Amino acid sequence: MNGLAPVALARRELLVRAVADGRRLGLQFGSAVDDAGQRAKKTGAVWFAPRRLWVVRQEEPSRAANWLRRQFTDQERGVDLDGVEALLHSACAAAEPDFFTQLLDVQLFPLASGGHAVSFAYDLPMVDAMREMGGRFHKYAAAWEVRGPRDRILQVVRERAGVDLDFVFVHECAVVLEDLVAAPKSAAPITVPAAMPEREEGVDDDDSAPQGNGFLTTAVAPMESIAVDEAALVAAAALAGMRGYQVVGSRHLLARSSALLADDMGLGKSRQAVVASRLAAGAGRVLVTCPASLRINWEREILAVYPRASIGMVGEDRMVALKGCEWVIANYERLGGLVRETDLEFAVFTIDECHYLKEHEAGRTRNAFILAERIPRRFLLTGTPLLSREIEIHTLLRLSGHPIGLMQLKEFRALYAGDQVKRSALAAEISQWMLRRRKDVLTDLGAKHHQVRYVSPAQGRGTYDQIMADMSLTVMPKITKLRQALELMKFDHLVETIQSLGEDDKIIVFAEYMSTVNALKEALATLGIGAVSLVGSDPGPKRQKAVDAFQQDPHMRVFIGTTAAAGVGITLTAANYVVFASEPWTPAQRRQAEDRAYRLGQKRDVFVIMLLVPNTIDEQVHRLLDDKAELVGDVVEAVCSELTVA
Repeated sequence: MNGLAPVALARRELLVRAVADGRRLGLQFGSAVDDAGQRAKKTGAVWFAPRRLWVVRQEEPSRAANWLRRQFTDQERGVDLDGVEALLHSACAAAEPDFFTQLLDVQLFPLASGGHAVSFAYDLPMVDAMREMGGRFHKYAAAWEVRGPRDRILQVVRERAGVDLDFVFVHECAVVLEDLVAAPKSAAPITVPAAMPEREEGVDDDDSAPQGNGFLTTAVAPMESIAVDEAALVAAAALAGMRGYQVVGSRHLLARSSALLADDMGLGKSRQAVVASRLAAGAGRVLVTCPASLRINWEREILAVYPRASIGMVGEDRMVALKGCEWVIANYERLGGLVRETDLEFAVFTIDECHYLKEHEAGRTRNAFILAERIPRRFLLTGTPLLSREIEIHTLLRLSGHPIGLMQLKEFRALYAGDQVKRSALAAEISQWMLRRRKDVLTDLGAKHHQVRYVSPAQGRGTYDQIMADMSLTVMPKITKLRQALELMKFDHLVETIQSLGEDDKIIVFAEYMSTVNALKEALATLGIGAVSLVGSDPGPKRQKAVDAFQQDPHMRVFIGTTAAAGVGITLTAANYVVFASEPWTPAQRRQAEDRAYRLGQKRDVFVIMLLVPNTIDEQVHRLLDDKAELVGDVVEAVCSELTVA
């Protein structure tokens, strides 16, 4: 019998790609070591998402190879380190100077107080350049404050970080660097026993870099009154088929250079804004920004009033094509591209779901401020101008040029936040700027009924208790796992609720997690119950197809969606039941979601059901929403008009 020769296992390459630019060395790891990227990160490598490479400071190829050998020894079974040094030598010898820097998005802002702010995608040589100039990093602005002339900053950026000035965008308008009063609160002030979190990595953790807590805004033009062309408004309102209260809403926007329309969900804010935006713009161009999921809705709304309108979509149409459009629609994530297009002029900036700008430190907020400084008319739309804290509305007031929005945030907070008396003063100050109507302006709308339903899961709460007892989890991961477990514990009750519907009933099910959406849709298909779904990853056409099917097909009885994706901007008036597998974090988000059914066009009563498992964090979340609802009522509902014109 012949013996079999041993078979040598193929050695897997540790490194499959390397790219250098003279200062940076980008590495792409193979499958030899599962946690290669995490190991590299712990020793100082930085993930550069645009190129999908781990980046380190470029050294001599031999030194870089030795660094890799120290992290990934030959003792790693099946790892091939033999070709690493040759690959690094080749990369350094054929350096590509702009490979990384052209995608750093380096921006230079003059500061109203002197000096400059510099922002960029995190990059080691750029951080070195900022430190060389004595820069101060501001976490909430995601930018470095540098004292010195522009030319000096550009010189250091070019010489120290190798960034060609063609890839630096220098802003003309001055921005304001203002200290945040306090760090943003957690989105989930829920108490659970948990492990202490690890310290977050990043520039701001380096004790050698001076730190600041500033955020960036711009000094927009002060708000002013503008005469309304009543004849043009009446004609446009007739063309658009507007109700009386909607004409009042369009007039409110037109009468000011900037204003907020905060009508309750379902009263047709977009129709009012379309008419006001076109009248205010005249022959000029209108920019509409909104969440990505609502772009198609806005296109439909514009065409419903102006069928021949030319509409461009940022991200789908080239910039040169947008210049020939009367309307440009951009989701919030695309505003950065428009910031650089200084020759693409707009007459009106219409900002839908403007509460997305409540966080001063968000990049989209900074981009919105930069664009607002260039655009003379700014119309803000949201049914939830205040989600949980009084200072959230400060951003919107400043974006409008309202006098109290131009206050420093610290002063604003002292005067208008903290108790019912201060909130009443805030409501009085914004009453002329903000117009809000409740659904009682719709005389043909049914009632809305709320019900809390406690669920005792048949399978018990073993999984929930195990997660609660796991002290290896930090707070937010633990809360997420607990809420996921709670949704699964309510699964049988959700199915039973759907099965108990009458022949003419339809229901919307809101969940916080896609796993619940997918499992419920699969279970209903097995039972022969027609259902459609909508989650954040669904493209626009698929979203609209789901909405149309639910609204028009009598056999589609159930609409299942995540609150984040399906809770805003769509009309689901075919439903007369709404059920929450989990409640969202704010009463405004919950009201937004349930009002997908309770809005203009709904003729029946709507029943809203909140499912809670007793003695769990479900009850904490529910109490939290009650507390926040009182705060919102003191400001937003206090401004609500008593107008009852239908």
